[in-house]
Amino acid sequence: MLIRFVSISAVAALACAPALASTTFSYDNGTTTVAVGPPSSFPVNPITGWGNYFMSHAGGTLITSLSCAFGPNFNATTPVTLYLFADSDNDYNPLNATLLSQVTAVPTQVGGSVFTTFDIPDTVVNGGFFVMATAFTVKGVDKPAAADLTGRVDRSWYFYNPATSGMNVANLGANALAKRVDTVLPLPGAWLLRAEGTEIPAPGVLAMGALAGLAGLRRRR
Repeated sequence: MLIRFVSISAVAALACAPALASTTFSYDNGTTTVAVGPPSSFPVNPITGWGNYFMSHAGGTLITSLSCAFGPNFNATTPVTLYLFADSDNDYNPLNATLLSQVTAVPTQVGGSVFTTFDIPDTVVNGGFFVMATAFTVKGVDKPAAADLTGRVDRSWYFYNPATSGMNVANLGANALAKRVDTVLPLPGAWLLRAEGTEIPAPGVLAMGALAGLAGLRRRR
């Protein structure tokens, strides 16, 4: 029988590997001051979308999770889908962005400025990227999109498309509404919608850890 074990020195070598930096991409201060949803004047119940455009930088090019807070006037059992897009032209306009990843879950809590974290497969971004949340909304009732009126508004966008058609994520610009919040909302704010990123491990760090582990393996019959 073969028994394999890792030596104390190998464990120490792995423990001494440099910790990876992390970055939270956000424009809000963590507190909801207004919540947005489709008005009763909308012709049909829509899929509502709200998103933030970010620019990646060293230490945050590997996106590991997305998080979102929700307004109090929203059904906590309604599934919410979060999307991560890449924008190759880095123009702070997501309408031609390309979908990279998506995840669907229900909120941990609605109201109270509580963030729900949506884990995604680790995804590399370079330059501009866009994070969007979408949910089915009842017009004149649901207000899921939590915003901070003191935050930066020229990076936040608002969308809707009839629920019968769904949100067009292959072509964001083709939705019935696709506008920056400061051009369409009477009280624009920065969405409480974030991305968590980290640096991509350097090949040398990965190789060091792998070699340390191999060096510590022993075989005993």
